[in-house]
Amino acid sequence: EWRDLHRATRQRIEGLQRGTQLKLTSVQAQSGELADVMLRAGDKTRYAVLEWFGALLTSAEPRGKQGYVAPEGFNFWPQHGNHVIDVLGHDQTPPFEKSLKNLLLLQALHAKIHGFPTSGTALNTFTLLLHLCKPIKTDQASSFSAFYPLRKDTEDLLGAWVKEARFGEKEQVEAAEEVAKSDSAFTLPHTDKTLFKTQIFWLATKGIGTLLLPVIKEAFHAFQSIAGYFVEKDRQNADTAWREFLLAESNLKEPVFMERLGHLINLTFRFMQHVAAGGAEALPPPSPGPAWHALPSTVLENILDLCDVYRDRQQRGSSIPSGLFVHIDPDPFLTTLCVVMASDDHVRDPSLRGRSVKLLHRLCFAFPQWQEKLNQPPLQQHLIPCLINVFIAVEKAIMSYYDLSYRYKYELRLPVMDLFELALQHETHRKVLDGFVRGAGNDRFHKLLTQLINDSNSQIEEAIRTVKEYQQNKTAEAQRSQQAGGQHDEQVLDDDHTDTGEDVYRRSRMNYKEHAKKYFGLASKTWKTLWLLCKHCAPVIVDGSTILEQLLHTSLDAQLYFLVGPEMKSIKSSAQEYDELGFNPKELVKQIAEIYLFLARQKREEVARIVAKDERYYSREMFSKALSFIRKYGLLSADLSSEFDQLVKELADRVSQQRAAFDEADIPAQYLCEMMADIMSDPVQFPQSKKIVDRWVAVRHIMGSDRDPYANTPVKVEELVPMPELKEEIHRFAKDKGIALEGGNMFD
Repeated sequence: EWRDLHRATRQRIEGLQRGTQLKLTSVQAQSGELADVMLRAGDKTRYAVLEWFGALLTSAEPRGKQGYVAPEGFNFWPQHGNHVIDVLGHDQTPPFEKSLKNLLLLQALHAKIHGFPTSGTALNTFTLLLHLCKPIKTDQASSFSAFYPLRKDTEDLLGAWVKEARFGEKEQVEAAEEVAKSDSAFTLPHTDKTLFKTQIFWLATKGIGTLLLPVIKEAFHAFQSIAGYFVEKDRQNADTAWREFLLAESNLKEPVFMERLGHLINLTFRFMQHVAAGGAEALPPPSPGPAWHALPSTVLENILDLCDVYRDRQQRGSSIPSGLFVHIDPDPFLTTLCVVMASDDHVRDPSLRGRSVKLLHRLCFAFPQWQEKLNQPPLQQHLIPCLINVFIAVEKAIMSYYDLSYRYKYELRLPVMDLFELALQHETHRKVLDGFVRGAGNDRFHKLLTQLINDSNSQIEEAIRTVKEYQQNKTAEAQRSQQAGGQHDEQVLDDDHTDTGEDVYRRSRMNYKEHAKKYFGLASKTWKTLWLLCKHCAPVIVDGSTILEQLLHTSLDAQLYFLVGPEMKSIKSSAQEYDELGFNPKELVKQIAEIYLFLARQKREEVARIVAKDERYYSREMFSKALSFIRKYGLLSADLSSEFDQLVKELADRVSQQRAAFDEADIPAQYLCEMMADIMSDPVQFPQSKKIVDRWVAVRHIMGSDRDPYANTPVKVEELVPMPELKEEIHRFAKDKGIALEGGNMFD
């Protein structure tokens, strides 16, 4: 009945799936009844059932690991099935291995040899675990013991999970083991019935990673991809993959299964929220205790994976939760994700924190009723600090050492910037932002701005470099590849082909235009976020002279120089090509001009003084061109255009005066910053290297690396050594010579 699926109508397929669901639910119900009877038969029988679950879960552990890829191994799901697609379609693959049906037979043979459950057995076992979790109420999640997986005698139930990485460091886990000795779940015999809920919870939680996720990824990633790839190339392989996908989907989207899976997810997030906060309010996150340190980090990783996969199956265009998400309680879900985003102490892995905000973003933008939770307590008061903290954290996130363009980091930051834009539409969030950046979060806000500036510069640079490279290397072959619908526009050399004409490097070829479009899009989003923060936090930015100089010199002046200066000629293209690349120079010039105005309205003299120091990018001609560009295309209103015109004139006068004062003064060498060779305003000494630099220079380097740039040793801002006598000498000298200093002169 599952043959010739390529000819089947939607109605026939849905009918086949409904029939399969009826058979499955009937068998699974009988299994549940049998398990219930055995669990009530006494302590030893109950524990024997748990041991059976534990043995099966332990045997399934290799299925949840990235390795063992078919055909040599038994996993189809790693690399989204791309490796298996390559094997099935490669010219030199042995005939036996070019059949997906044969590879499935090999997988079944591996299952017999290694003793792991097949996909059907894994799903049925996990469904039985969900059945046993069903009676546990969500408010009982706080009663689960976080210390149970620390027991040395739980290998019969949890297998290798006793050795899993924990949220805590080694010393913290050792301390948690000492605390656990006073927890009854750590000392009672396994057969004690009061442990049953904790035991079932941990078995089901482990089952997500070892039983459920391998089957889901195999079906939704590998088999669906294989079916789509071979639909026109190899009908037999396409039909086999499509059948395997539909059979798995029959179980995975069955209503009762999804309801119970949603219940397990609710239990998990209730439990994690309780443990993260130690039973107190979860936001702002308190310091984590021993119970949190004892948790295996894979608990969170598996839940994020699971929700990501089911989110991809959510009906497109629907703003109402469906499927799995109908059954999930958004309150503990969103609160726990915010704890993960906000706290370095709870989760050290920056990628895991980035994935948390990515999932929160996807669900809140998909479901308006979830999004509204962001504007209600407790998220109303804590979302902005969470976003700032997670943005900073993903600076160290890497997917691989080959990610030289930091694309993974940028992709994790996109949802943060979307959520910033969404939140700052509301007055309450704007007030929280203002209080945070003026108070306890000032240093973190400056780090955020530093990283935004660095990101925007790097993204624009990468996009422009790619466009230049594309234009320089454009060849007739690349043009033909585009016209033929090729996946890349990179030149293919004769030596790059096999004897049968296959491109050896087909998967690693670059599509220059798509790459440039990606980075122009990233830069546009980064600039929008920078613009928003400058609009709402201009007083704080101007008071922070370190960040103000970095913003003006390396970002605003530099980008304006590129957009209206001679460099623009190197990528001169038609408006249509700019649209294809997602490059909008008019919007960028508009945003830059408005940021200048935001800042100048706060401290006009300080902005002018810092711009005057920029001898690399600033010039009267550049700002005049920018003004002409703004007027030509009507980028600003009449009032703002007039205000920018006045600022341009004032900058020109101030810069002229300031540079004249510098030229006339013979500045002593000891007054110059060791790093910037500019007159200092607040000299400080690095304690290790003894080098003397201006305070803003030292702070900027410490914010970026937390190290002495000369000695390459750790250093904190508060460890910098002030030089008050030298500072007084410099300020007297500057007063006599009419030289403006950062933050003003102490003798004015």
